[in-house]
Amino acid sequence: MKKNFLVIVFLSFTIVVIAQINALKTDGNKVVLTKVNTQWTFESYGDYIIKTTIKNSHEKNSEQISNAVILKPSLTKPVISVADTKTIGYGKSISLIISSKAVEYIHGATKITSTGTYLNTQYKGVTFAIADSTEQFYGAGERALPQNRRGKKLVLYNNPWYGYEYGADNLNYSVPFIMSSKGYAIFFDNPSKGYFDIGLSNPNVLEAAFVSGELTYYIVFGKNADEILQHYQQLVGTQPIPPRWAMGNFISRFGYRSQAQADAVVQKMKEEQFPADGIILDLFWFGDSIQRTLGNLDWVNKTKWPNPKKMIADWRKQNLKTVIITEPFILKNTRTYNESLKYHAVDSLGNPFTLTDFYFGYGGIVDVFRKDAQEWFKKVYRTQTANGVSGWWTDLGEPEKHPSNLYHNLKDLGFKRLFKADEVHNIFGHYWNKMLFDFYTKEHPNTRLFHLNRSGYAGSPRYSIFPWTGDISRSWNGLKAQLPVILGMNLSGIPYTHSDAGGFTTTYNKDAELYTRWLELSTFTPIFRPHAAALGDLNPPGSLEVPSEPALWDEPTKSIARNLIQLRYNLTPYNYTLAYQQFKNGKLLVRPMFYESFADSNLLKADEQFMWGDNILVAPVIKQGAVTKDIYFPKGKWYDFVRNKYYEGGQWVTDSADLNEIPFFIKEGGFIPMVSGFNTMDKYNTSNLSILYFPSSEKTFYEMYDDDGLTNNAIVKKQFELLQMSGQVKDGEIKIEVKSNGGNFIGRPAKRTLRISIAGIMKLPSSVIFNNKLIKVMNAEEGGMTEWKPGTALYLADKKTVSVLLEFSGKPLQIKVSE
Repeated sequence: MKKNFLVIVFLSFTIVVIAQINALKTDGNKVVLTKVNTQWTFESYGDYIIKTTIKNSHEKNSEQISNAVILKPSLTKPVISVADTKTIGYGKSISLIISSKAVEYIHGATKITSTGTYLNTQYKGVTFAIADSTEQFYGAGERALPQNRRGKKLVLYNNPWYGYEYGADNLNYSVPFIMSSKGYAIFFDNPSKGYFDIGLSNPNVLEAAFVSGELTYYIVFGKNADEILQHYQQLVGTQPIPPRWAMGNFISRFGYRSQAQADAVVQKMKEEQFPADGIILDLFWFGDSIQRTLGNLDWVNKTKWPNPKKMIADWRKQNLKTVIITEPFILKNTRTYNESLKYHAVDSLGNPFTLTDFYFGYGGIVDVFRKDAQEWFKKVYRTQTANGVSGWWTDLGEPEKHPSNLYHNLKDLGFKRLFKADEVHNIFGHYWNKMLFDFYTKEHPNTRLFHLNRSGYAGSPRYSIFPWTGDISRSWNGLKAQLPVILGMNLSGIPYTHSDAGGFTTTYNKDAELYTRWLELSTFTPIFRPHAAALGDLNPPGSLEVPSEPALWDEPTKSIARNLIQLRYNLTPYNYTLAYQQFKNGKLLVRPMFYESFADSNLLKADEQFMWGDNILVAPVIKQGAVTKDIYFPKGKWYDFVRNKYYEGGQWVTDSADLNEIPFFIKEGGFIPMVSGFNTMDKYNTSNLSILYFPSSEKTFYEMYDDDGLTNNAIVKKQFELLQMSGQVKDGEIKIEVKSNGGNFIGRPAKRTLRISIAGIMKLPSSVIFNNKLIKVMNAEEGGMTEWKPGTALYLADKKTVSVLLEFSGKPLQIKVSE
């Protein structure tokens, strides 16, 4: 269809042309709109995503250097209409209305309006109309700000911020992705320095602008945050399932300065019976000081680290996997400086760039965009992996020091010119992530990568990254910052974000309450890693040596921490299933309360609580001295896991929250699989599996994922099993069904003993039927515990629970419990 109409374009923030056009064309599966010096190209990516690319003949440096998008465009072109068309097709496809001043993207009842583009000497950008005063915006990466970003101007520039607290507006990992409460998100695929102005300069306008690169954005539609993020992750990829040991407890600090010191802490953790699966070594593995050692990249002090290979092997015998740190900076007078020079980023003349105002010392940065630089860097990973290192920690990857007059060579990505640091800054860490992932894919194809990192870009999760939230202040305002940062990252599609549990920075106050509350929050995050600066004689004058490791704290802190860690280990079947759901369906692990609905305004306000997967609501205490917590319960019933009572949903409740407990609640209809009696993931086994069910009149379903915890691409290789469960209360009878999908893997139990426990049972059941056979029900108060065995049921009045003990070989089973 061709039609004469007007388009307004902005140049240097001034309207300079109103041109009549007659240029709406199709090009294969694309629709192209051209006027004078600007061209819009529209492409569909399935039923819920449309890509728009805007090119101006006056702009320079408009290359697309991002590889974030992996989804292929649809074969069908978008539905295009013009302003005076009265009827628009609202099918599955996205419709566009192109008028004299705007492009409207429509999907069902959702509409977003792009109101203009601009180009000036500093930025190129695009503006959108904000629908009304109720519209909220989320995402944009790491920000210690309220979840609703409206009214903020957010810099898109990965930024280290040592000792930050709540209110820090630009941290280590920015993502040019913003989600609206009106049922859409916009991903701007541009990794150069930029900003979002979300109704600050103009309360009715959302603006995105960048210093360089192609001006491309994707509109992603969905009925709720869950659906939007699933569609978005179809575009950029989900995260592979991690090695199961990554979801255990880490022994970590900044930092262990010798093997003897690390061994002593490991021994103390063992003596105090703390579960653990990994030990992390900070920069002292390659030097004796904090400064002037980046670039040694080897165990240079043979006195402090006499035999690293044997040390790592000995830790492995204790079920500990070793993770060590690397940085992209190579400093003068370090072991690898001279040989690495030819792989450094350069100045405008092509000479290696020397940083002269970098905290760690004089030196350069490896140009990770170059294949030869990557191959040089891989030698470090190859050598230390051969020494037994199981995982990697990449630090300072924003990059921490990245002056604008430094240049990178992207010839291996197909570009001829040098790129200024600001043009590639936000994607430097992403290509470092890719390098390490590609190294493992090629040289260790059967190994799942564990990569603790601090920065990246959209799509980095597909390279198996586990970002932490940066160098947070060890303070109550530091703790307050963590939930908004973690949720903001999850709402940007970065699902394994976690914090240095307990806080990081050196401190002048040993605060057991703060440490405990931080560990309570971290129990329900993707990675559990207490980590803090404890530097001995390198601590700042007057500061205290406060340990990160729970075994080194006094009672009752030590016992509370042990119970939290054991709870986390007991929840491994549930937690590990979250990893499966992320990889398979793009589900978040840590979810905002409005994840499934924007409609309930209370869910938008309940920003100091979150969902851990589908079935667990967590309400961490983040205020000093607090012994109560205000909690909003969504529609339905919620079971208090600690106190064995229900709350009705749709209301705010003030609940008690003593220091030794974290309020968490199970959703009505939820299944929670658990395993107990192990202290390392190496000994994890589901042969004795507890399944907790919280009855609902609505029929609910749950799948528990299981595999060997190690084999890479287990799903592709079909080396996994799904246990499928359903439950419902109907006509006074509770019915539960369990079956297997028949999957198999090395170590899969041939037979499982299932303890299926049903909560909320107020009196001894009148009958329990297993596979159509009546089974004996015993009362624990009358000594029934001693007779309880497979094929019988036990009622615990104090827990208001009936538990059925069964043998399960994979064939479907059914339980019916009558009141």
